[in-house]
Amino acid sequence: MKVWILQTGEPLHIDNDASRPMRAINLSNKLVERGHQVTLWSSKYNHQKKIQRPNKYKNININDNLKIILISSTGYKKNISLSRLVDHFFLAINLQKKLNKIEVLPDVVFIGYPPIESAYVMAKWLKKNNIPSILDVKDQWPIVLVRSSPKLLRPIASILSFPYFLMAKKTMNYANSISAMSNGFLDWARKFSNTSPNEFDKVVYLTSPNTILTDTESTSAVEWWAKRGVIKNDKFRIMFVGSFSRAFDFDQILESAKELSLKNIDCEFVLCGDGELYKKLEKKALNYFNVKIIGWIDESKIIELSKVSSLFIAPYKNSDDFIISIPNKVIDSLRLALPIISPLKGEVKKLINNNNIGFYYNNSSSLVSSINILINDNNIQQQMSKNAENLYNSKFKFNNVYDDLVSHLENIAKK
Repeated sequence: MKVWILQTGEPLHIDNDASRPMRAINLSNKLVERGHQVTLWSSKYNHQKKIQRPNKYKNININDNLKIILISSTGYKKNISLSRLVDHFFLAINLQKKLNKIEVLPDVVFIGYPPIESAYVMAKWLKKNNIPSILDVKDQWPIVLVRSSPKLLRPIASILSFPYFLMAKKTMNYANSISAMSNGFLDWARKFSNTSPNEFDKVVYLTSPNTILTDTESTSAVEWWAKRGVIKNDKFRIMFVGSFSRAFDFDQILESAKELSLKNIDCEFVLCGDGELYKKLEKKALNYFNVKIIGWIDESKIIELSKVSSLFIAPYKNSDDFIISIPNKVIDSLRLALPIISPLKGEVKKLINNNNIGFYYNNSSSLVSSINILINDNNIQQQMSKNAENLYNSKFKFNNVYDDLVSHLENIAKK
């Protein structure tokens, strides 16, 4: 079976770094594993690093069954910016030019959404050529454009964004089916595009594979953490790994750290990542002896940190898109067999309460109360940890999710 994947804005096999594999890499690897021929379409511009990929060739053969086609675009420095819209415009134009020259057609196509423009071009071309497709909706664009605007300017932003709303709805209608990270997100996409559910719509969780470390990797990571005062002891430790961005509320963590300190409760937060708020958060944390701000860490350090931690915190803000989703940080906590604590309502709150895998909090006081419960009763912490592991294995296990997605694509191509 010949499968195309259009997935821009994600790490690729050709990126020589330790970036976390996402849909593009995970799905293409699984398809190749099953013997399918895969063409992965992506942008020459690296979204994570905000630089152009250095490859002088735009068609790269990774192996006999995997080829990457890079599409040129202008690039941008900020995620929410006019320059990003310009980049996506030229990305779509150049994609259309390449599609016009295609001779060998695919059997089925998996389209990443957003960006709207390139997804629109691909979905429309596939519809014209009677090639089945599934649109993987991972974000609420173009609503994000309006929501990120200052309140006073949102009516104007809505008017200016009208072409994008129209294009987005057309894209969802051109596709044969829709996939999303949760039932809530899938329902939103159907409602937004006024499309009816069909047998090929699917929830595909944002899960990652378990990594088995070598002895050398494990020892090196343990020593690295020891130099930073993070060792295996009786201290109750709460970990965070992610981006220091405005998607998260770190102020409540700092407030709870202060309250825990005043109550002489032996507990520390280890927050790891990078992003626009890193320097600001690092400066604030200097006033808290029980908060450590660490930069970006690789998978080996994440795993070893989880072994000396008791709880994973996912301090998402309650924006409309996160309320209807199950973000990958939540699934990461399950993969690491740690209870999770989060202020996120909707899908995540239901997941926590229905499976007894942690706590929901709505302010710093309830966060402290939840931490106290686990500190005072180790049996609850151990049971939640076991529940988290069991839930990952039964619902979010990487091989199960992606093997099922490959079978789903095979089924779409057949029917």
